Amino acid sequence: MSKTNIAILESSSIIVEGLQKIIENSPEFKVTKVFRSYSFTHGIALPSVQILIVNPRLFGEFNLAKQVQDWKNENESLHIFAIVSSYLSAKSTALFDGVIELEEDPSSILSKLRNYSEIKSNSSAESCDLSQREKEVLVLVAKGFTNKEIADQLNISIHTAIAHRKNITSKTNIKSISGLTIYALLNNLISQDEIR
Repeated sequence: MSKTNIAILESSSIIVEGLQKIIENSPEFKVTKVFRSYSFTHGIALPSVQILIVNPRLFGEFNLAKQVQDWKNENESLHIFAIVSSYLSAKSTALFDGVIELEEDPSSILSKLRNYSEIKSNSSAESCDLSQREKEVLVLVAKGFTNKEIADQLNISIHTAIAHRKNITSKTNIKSISGLTIYALLNNLISQDEIR
């Protein structure tokens, strides 16, 4: 099994070492690059990195948006996570594929990274053709609706709603609600504002 390569952009040695220890304890991830300053990333393409974990405090809000866009333009398959220890505006949060909070436990951090890995491998697979109804169910799942609420919303039986969810899980090979939500976001089926 090939490992997902991760780069970290963070000035704090304590945070970097903690993240590296968490990530390296997982068999599916590998930290390949560590940048201590934003200036080290100028002109550096990250083609071999699939995930970049960034501390947004190292940038001004305008510079952050520009830099994230530049990274995405250089490497379309790069997914960027923010690591935050304090409030991050919704505008800034929307720039990232995910947010890791310093208070999170290691299993939660790895779960977020694993959800990305599941989605990355599944969103590029052509066998993941969801029907229009399955997309409708997926959107409602991502919005936090229960099976009963989905059935009521779509005017179908609860058994049909459950069957659609099983089909979605089977086709995407994503089992968690958070993973399905991220999948819906990445495939532009839902916007971040619609998630409750």
